[in-house]
Amino acid sequence: MGEKLKITPRARRALAERGLDTAAIAAADIKGSGFQGGITEGDLLAWLGSGGGAVSVDGPVAALPGGASEKRATPLARAIARAEGLDLAGAAGSGLAGKIMKADVLSLLAGGSASGKPAAADIGRNGDKRIAKATPYSGIRKVIGNRLAESKFTAPHLYFTQKVDLTETLALRAKINKANADEGIKTSVTDYIAKAVVLTLQTYPELNASLAGETIEQYASVNLGIAVAAPGGLIVPNIKETQDLGLLALSGAAQELFAKARDGKLKPAEYNGGTFTISNLGMFGIENFTAIINPPESGILAVSATKDEVVVIAGSDGKKSMEIRPMMNITLSVDHRLIDGLLAAQFVTEVKRLLENPIELLCDLKNV
Repeated sequence: MGEKLKITPRARRALAERGLDTAAIAAADIKGSGFQGGITEGDLLAWLGSGGGAVSVDGPVAALPGGASEKRATPLARAIARAEGLDLAGAAGSGLAGKIMKADVLSLLAGGSASGKPAAADIGRNGDKRIAKATPYSGIRKVIGNRLAESKFTAPHLYFTQKVDLTETLALRAKINKANADEGIKTSVTDYIAKAVVLTLQTYPELNASLAGETIEQYASVNLGIAVAAPGGLIVPNIKETQDLGLLALSGAAQELFAKARDGKLKPAEYNGGTFTISNLGMFGIENFTAIINPPESGILAVSATKDEVVVIAGSDGKKSMEIRPMMNITLSVDHRLIDGLLAAQFVTEVKRLLENPIELLCDLKNV
């Protein structure tokens, strides 16, 4: 081991909890798996489980019985069970095909059951904190987290907020929904925001771009992503070639993708290949937030809840009055490597203008 024992703080705590000190393992041939060969808590538990540290404050360490249960447990779960004298025979784990995981062992030690659903209110401890649930950081949650962390720390984010008066958009939406009620067509506020974004991206195509290595790619395709909650976490299905879709066609395509996302039936092609994203949390009452850019895109628009507010209205005669209007905050996040502040300000202001004059959303002559 050398003159100085390398051991992590958690391993030291585990030793102390068993009435042992570092001198008890200084002479042992433990190969640490930590930084520069340091002994981790897992290394210590494995050593104790193999018969090391003969006595602890709880008495002799019992070995885990062999057989099927041992084969169906992860190495760390087996090590903890051995160190605590826990018999896993007959236990059913929460892992694949009933494999016993670390959380299952902690649940058993806390008086619960090895099934991922402990009987007690907590399944173990981390220092002074009781653990109620331990979930692996993996799957789609890890993929999303890694991608967003990469985006946040790679792309310098710049934010621009506008307050939008939705009086005219809500009135137009009510008329369109009433006119199409017999056909079962019902548009959402998000549909009008999406159409406004598509038209604005055509006016300012520099935002419909990505940085690919040392090349800025500007796209003819406006593949609009709209973030939606799915069973595995947040996902961004994107509607392809939205520049070729009218408002009602855009609405129908969005609703179809949202339904597939909530049922977990999206195909990779339906959530890959986006060029710009909208994240709408208005339905949850969120009044203002900023969104992280979905890489490799250069921008994302965060849409907040619509709230009645008192606003000052200037009349044609120059006189001002106060009225209650349905107001909504929108915040544009851009990658400052590609997008300058002036361009971003023009973009978010144009989205505001279109939503306050929504008849223009229906005057897309190419897609009436």
